[in-house]
Amino acid sequence: MENTDTIIDDIPLCLHRNYRFRLYPTKEQATLLQSHFFASNQAWNTALGNKIEELNTQSAVLKHERKYSKFNDVYATTVEALKSRKLKFNSGVVQDELRKLDATFQRYYSRKSTGYGFPKFAKSSKTEQSFIIRNQSASWDESHFKVFRQEIKWRQHRAIPAGAKFTGGIIKRTSDGKYWVVLNLTLRHEFPANSSTLECGIDLNVENVSISDSLGNTDLIPLPNFSKSKYSKRYVRLQQQLSRRYKKKNFSKNTKRLQRQANKVQRKIKNCKDDFFHKLSTEIVQHNYGRITLEDLEIKRMKESDSTRLNRLISDVSWDSLIQKIKYKAAMQNVIVREIHPAYTSQRCNPCGYISDANRKTQSVFHCVSCNHTANADCNASLNILEYDEWSLEQKALISSWKISKSLSVSEDPSIGSPGIHAG
Repeated sequence: MENTDTIIDDIPLCLHRNYRFRLYPTKEQATLLQSHFFASNQAWNTALGNKIEELNTQSAVLKHERKYSKFNDVYATTVEALKSRKLKFNSGVVQDELRKLDATFQRYYSRKSTGYGFPKFAKSSKTEQSFIIRNQSASWDESHFKVFRQEIKWRQHRAIPAGAKFTGGIIKRTSDGKYWVVLNLTLRHEFPANSSTLECGIDLNVENVSISDSLGNTDLIPLPNFSKSKYSKRYVRLQQQLSRRYKKKNFSKNTKRLQRQANKVQRKIKNCKDDFFHKLSTEIVQHNYGRITLEDLEIKRMKESDSTRLNRLISDVSWDSLIQKIKYKAAMQNVIVREIHPAYTSQRCNPCGYISDANRKTQSVFHCVSCNHTANADCNASLNILEYDEWSLEQKALISSWKISKSLSVSEDPSIGSPGIHAG
């Protein structure tokens, strides 16, 4: 099928990219960073406490008469509170923390209906901490990153493009105690002209990724068992020890040591996922596709099923991480990424178009009850995703029919079960 979407010509545009590098602070520098972590947390907590108090006070006032503090007033109150406690802080870090709190409240009120939670107080006792940097005299060379007049040793494992403009960043300490700096850079990027008519459809599963292209090729890529170490006897025993200690409110040095060991396992799992997904997403994007079609998965809703095992598997596989990597790498290569509704993609027979939940014999086997076509269920689904334009109207009709049935108190989920309808 010919790709009729708009193609961007070979033209230089601005691109925002994050570059992450490992920091190696000395003990004195680590103490300085810890003081900024603490100060930023206290600025957040002070402003949040004042905001909650203000909301409670204003709730008794008529809606059109309510008045809330402006940013300058919030900043002045927060700074005064920090000074009264004799805390050392950077004004820029505090301002960014207050802007982040304001943005969090805006997201809460705009997405409250979708389950977005109310802002919580920050805990300075946690190992994982971060604060935002802007222009606090930040600069760097090949061996050191300079911030707050401190030259911190770092590992610049990849070159920063010439002419990149520094627009801000984050200094963070991860759960395994390592320090990192994330630089947000604005680059001048040449988007290559892409006139390719080759397309692919991708189906994501808890065990593998199926990729079908318009040349008739279908690849089934198995996913590694990322969380194998998380369910090992050693890690389970470690979690049990920590659980007993936290129940007894035992926060000794040994407890912190055990927590660091557990965090190290979690960080290793995350690193393995990131490494595999980076390689896989790069391989997909470099196939010279003109368009990539994915399912628009409601991952949060999928993790609320009745199956605890399925919820755990979905959480472990981290589909969203792979999807986001495909999206930003595709954008750099001028490849279009389309997300479609996932309903019926796993129940439709690709050769004959018959749709029925009876077609799925098992998680991995697809057998059409109409034409007796048998195939791997994920490969069949990726072909349906690839050829979505050919049956999208049928899918929309089925979804509309399901919604009408649901309004008549018929409880049936279109992504799980549906009546068998021949495509004709």
